[in-house]
Amino acid sequence: MIAMIQVVAGIIFDSKGRFLLARRPVGKVYEGFWEFPGGKIEKNEIASEALIRELQEELGITPKKMQSWVQKKFRYPHGDVCIEFFKVSDWTGELKPLENQKLHWQKLKCLDVAPVLEPNIPILKSLHLPDSYLITNLQYLGEAQFFENLSNAVTQAPQFIQVREKNLSLSELEAFTKDVLSVCRSSGSKVFLNSHIDLGVKLGVDGIHLNSMQLKTMTHRPDFELCAGSCHNKGDLERVDALGLDFAVLSPVKLTSSHPGETPLGWETFNTLIDGVNTPIYALGGLSADDLKDAWAYGAVGTAMLRGAW
Repeated sequence: MIAMIQVVAGIIFDSKGRFLLARRPVGKVYEGFWEFPGGKIEKNEIASEALIRELQEELGITPKKMQSWVQKKFRYPHGDVCIEFFKVSDWTGELKPLENQKLHWQKLKCLDVAPVLEPNIPILKSLHLPDSYLITNLQYLGEAQFFENLSNAVTQAPQFIQVREKNLSLSELEAFTKDVLSVCRSSGSKVFLNSHIDLGVKLGVDGIHLNSMQLKTMTHRPDFELCAGSCHNKGDLERVDALGLDFAVLSPVKLTSSHPGETPLGWETFNTLIDGVNTPIYALGGLSADDLKDAWAYGAVGTAMLRGAW
């Protein structure tokens, strides 16, 4: 059995919020393809040391602020590769191409170079996403406490928030969603409505979140700015790829009181299921903010939380 090739890549952000892409030079495998700078981890190196060395060799810079982020596995003809992506927000040295590669500072959400090396595609789709996807929990908290917590959350930073309240009537859900929108809009947060497409259109929510049954029957992506979906197996994950959704959740990762009869996937199975999926995936089910680093390590873009969110 051939050992997994361990690789690091740096997502380097400048002061304008742009990130750096490098084009592989003539003579290299996959010449002409765009990717994040980086390379193989050498013997006796840890990932962070490898990234520092690679960026010094390729770009002439030394990272000062770097954060380990998502790990992704990919199968090339020459072998299986595991790439650990780091976010780099500050560095010393004059950034310049030292290996005949072309460089491009890219804005979020509007890719204007091609072709991109395939393992980088889901990462590009993930860069604008927050670390956590918050799911409303009115029944557990009560109205006053929920809206106090919601206001605190969106004041700290823009959030992605899914309105999911199965116990409310349609009229109650409409009123509740309006109240959530009124709290969130001024902060730049994005509000998703679970499954109710017509109501979402009526209220002008930012996104729709499709349940797993909708994924099985939907023939095209709904006409919203953002679309997400709920997955429980490989078939669901294949559907979110086919529909071109912005992201999805995969659950349950751990035991959860909201679905007490379901067997949790565990992190290893979670990681296996999302292998080869191009849609960014959040981990969901029994998680808290303390699980974020595990989520990244097993390939998730972040954590989705119900009770843990508030």
